[in-house]
Amino acid sequence: MKYMNWFMEGLKFSCQGCGKCCLGPGGYVWVNEEEIDNFAKRLQMTKKAFMKKYIRNVKGRYSLIDNIHGDCIFMNETGGCKYYEERPSQCRTFPWWPEIVGSREIWESNPYNCPGIGIGELHSEEKILEGLKDQ
Repeated sequence: MKYMNWFMEGLKFSCQGCGKCCLGPGGYVWVNEEEIDNFAKRLQMTKKAFMKKYIRNVKGRYSLIDNIHGDCIFMNETGGCKYYEERPSQCRTFPWWPEIVGSREIWESNPYNCPGIGIGELHSEEKILEGLKDQ
């Protein structure tokens, strides 16, 4: 996807640790083989056991399953990530996703109701494009 350089002067974002980006049904947390291996190792499980318990196949791609509320399976009781250090690339690159930085209007509408969008550290166009590349 080609982006208009509306964010060429950078965008402010500072994660507030609220977990809103991990909530709600209908989404997917895509994971690759390396990320699955990392989770399995952290949880001291075989890859096969991890995949059986935590992974769903969606049209040939792997996604973490949801909990009973539709949220990410690895959300903890306080809204944070149980396995923050192992979080997938998709999570690491938030909010630099096409559906969030695709236009100024979308960014300003803050589709995830994220309290960190528009505040804090100014991230460069280069960093934003790097995050988009990983999607």
